[in-house]
Amino acid sequence: MPATPVEVVVSSFSYSIENNDASPTTSQMRILQLNLNHCEAAQDLLYQRVREQHIDVAILCEQYKNLDGNSWVSDVSGRAAVCYAYPSITIEDFANLLDRIVLEASYHKPAIIAGDFNAWATEWGSRLTNRRGEVLLEAFAQMSDMLLMNTGKNPTFTRAGRSSIIDLTFVNGRLHRIATWKVCGFYTNSDHQAILITLDTPTRKNSSRWRTNSWNTKTFDGAAFTLMLGDECKLKGSGEDKTRTLTSFISGACDAAMTRLRPRKHHSSVYWWTDTIGDLRRCCNQARRRYQRARRLPEFSVLQEEFKRARRNLRQAIKESKGRCWRELCDEVDTEPCGRPYKIALKKLCKGTMQHPTRSNVVDRPALERSEEIHHSRPQEVERGRED
Repeated sequence: MPATPVEVVVSSFSYSIENNDASPTTSQMRILQLNLNHCEAAQDLLYQRVREQHIDVAILCEQYKNLDGNSWVSDVSGRAAVCYAYPSITIEDFANLLDRIVLEASYHKPAIIAGDFNAWATEWGSRLTNRRGEVLLEAFAQMSDMLLMNTGKNPTFTRAGRSSIIDLTFVNGRLHRIATWKVCGFYTNSDHQAILITLDTPTRKNSSRWRTNSWNTKTFDGAAFTLMLGDECKLKGSGEDKTRTLTSFISGACDAAMTRLRPRKHHSSVYWWTDTIGDLRRCCNQARRRYQRARRLPEFSVLQEEFKRARRNLRQAIKESKGRCWRELCDEVDTEPCGRPYKIALKKLCKGTMQHPTRSNVVDRPALERSEEIHHSRPQEVERGRED
C-alpha cells in the first residue's frame, strides 16, 4: 500500500457516571469516525448519513473543506486536537509525534484517540506487524488505561481490490466499559469505511420527564395563570397522592398560561437529497461489494468499471441536485422576500442575532440583493433553509 498521510484526532468528552439512588436509564452518544480522503462527494454523503444515523459527533480525517459555525470544532477550542503527519515523515518523527499525543491525552479523561495511523499490527487484525505498528504499540503502552477498541478483521481501507486495517480507535478512562465499536458497511464514496462508536451513558430516570414538561416563558399570560391558581386545590390521601395532585394542579395552570416547548424535529435529509440519489447510493454500494469480492477473478475488470460508472452517476446526481436547489433559492428572492433566502442570508451575515421581519415592507431590498451576490459565487456552501 502506498504511503499516506497520518491524521489523528484526540477528542475529550465531558460526561458523568453517578452512583445515586435515582433509577438509571441509558442514553447513547453515537460517534462516527471516517477518513473522507479530501473528496467532496464523500463529505456530501456524510451530511446525509449523520442525519440518518442520528450521529452526535463526527471525527473526520482529510475533510474536503471546513464548515462555518459552532458545529465544526478545531483544535483551538481545547476540546479536540488534530495531529497531521506527512507521508514522508520518518519513523523517528512518527514516534515523537505519538509521544506528544500520549502526553496530551494523559491530561484528558475520558478521551478518544481516533484516526488513520497507516500502521499494521496483528493486534488489530493485520496479517503482520510493520515498523509503524511496533512504534504505535510502544507509544500507547505508556498509558496503562488506554485501550484499543478495534475488534474483528473487517478492513477499514480498501483500494483496487486490496484492503487493510489502518483506521484505529483508542479510549481511556471509563469509556471502554460503556463503548461499542464496529465497522459500518454503508457506502462512503471514500477509500475508507466508516466506524461507529456508541457510548452508553446512564442518566437519571426522571431527567427526561423534566425536559419534556417545560414551557415557553415568552408566551406567559399572567392573568390566565392567576385565574387558574385561584381555583381551590384539594389535597387528599397520602403524601405521594398530595404531591401528584399539586403537581397536576400547577401543570394545568402552566398549560393555560404558556405554550409547551416542543423538541426540535430531526431533519431526516439534507436539502439536496432525493429518492433518486438514495437509489444511486444503494446501487453504488452494491457495485462496490461485487467489485471488491471479485479480486483475482476474470470479471474483476468489468466489475471495477461498473463500480466507477455507478460512482460517477452518484456524484453527478448530487451536483445537479445542489445546483437545482440553488437556482430555486435564487428564484425565491423575488417571490418571497421574507422567506428562506432572506433567513439564510441573515443567519450567515448576522449569525442569527437579529429577528426575522414579518412584513415585506421592512426588508432592505438592496441589502437582500447584495447578500444574494455574496453567496452566488459559492452555491455549494449554502444549505437550504427550512421554515420555522
